[in-house]
Amino acid sequence: MNLDLQDYLNLMPIERFQAFMGSLSKTNRTPSYYVDWNKITNNIKEYELNLHTLNYLVGKENIYERALDLFTKQPELIKTIPLLLASRENRLDVLEVDSNTNMSFYSLDFKAVDTSNIVSYVDFCSESGLLDFLQNHINKNLVDYAFGVEAGLDSNARKNRSGKVMEAILNKYVSSACEHLQLEFKSQATPTYILQEWGVEVPKHEAERSFDEAIFDPKTKKLWLIETNYYGGGGSKLKAVAGEFSDLNRLIKYESKNIDFIWVTDGQGWNTSKNSLQEAFAQINYIFNLNMLKNGFLFNLLQEYRND
Repeated sequence: MNLDLQDYLNLMPIERFQAFMGSLSKTNRTPSYYVDWNKITNNIKEYELNLHTLNYLVGKENIYERALDLFTKQPELIKTIPLLLASRENRLDVLEVDSNTNMSFYSLDFKAVDTSNIVSYVDFCSESGLLDFLQNHINKNLVDYAFGVEAGLDSNARKNRSGKVMEAILNKYVSSACEHLQLEFKSQATPTYILQEWGVEVPKHEAERSFDEAIFDPKTKKLWLIETNYYGGGGSKLKAVAGEFSDLNRLIKYESKNIDFIWVTDGQGWNTSKNSLQEAFAQINYIFNLNMLKNGFLFNLLQEYRND
């Protein structure tokens, strides 16, 4: 895309939409997207001592009796069992089917361990295959194993990580621009913060919203509110978000002359919801993607207002 900011803004909405769609990114997955190592390390620290203690069971004969004895003496160790089974739940509801196909249900609380019923926990460990794994299959210590489990569990969070990645990318551009242009900014800014710190009232209908970024010019009292997201795949949410931000932009324009709304979004998912996004372009002047951030659209927009 060879357009600069003014070229882009001078286009008709349908032309801006086409320019936007023609410059969508393939991905926003930075290297840090794949695994949140800080979260994994912190999660392991909580259980590290117990995991080292549980290494006692690795390779043991008569492991059921050894586990029963160990858990009876140190019931706190039972809290590590969900982690070893790759579960985030602290209370597990279990279905049991006996040899006669009779079904029954029971629950085990791994946060508030029932010390009067240690046998049930050991039975569960046996029936889930955990004891067999500890006795016959693990060839590393349980701390190393737990790191692998946590990395696997963390991969499930990736679907929610694209938004956080976009917020981090946007913040880099915002902080850099504000430093150069001597503007103030706040990430996850609430209307209450904006009113108290900058004396600008955001439309009351948005009282509960936290904006991904808010930028304020103390000289002109100009405020920019920015939201960001990324959609690698399709879904009904894209249509809802496009409608939500169109309504938000309309509300801001109607109630506030000195506030502008900027939407930074991207992702190939928009190819599945083109009509909704095109309608948003008819309402919102400032819709940018990652390529446009890279080409200085946000910085130039702020700079132009700064120079007026």
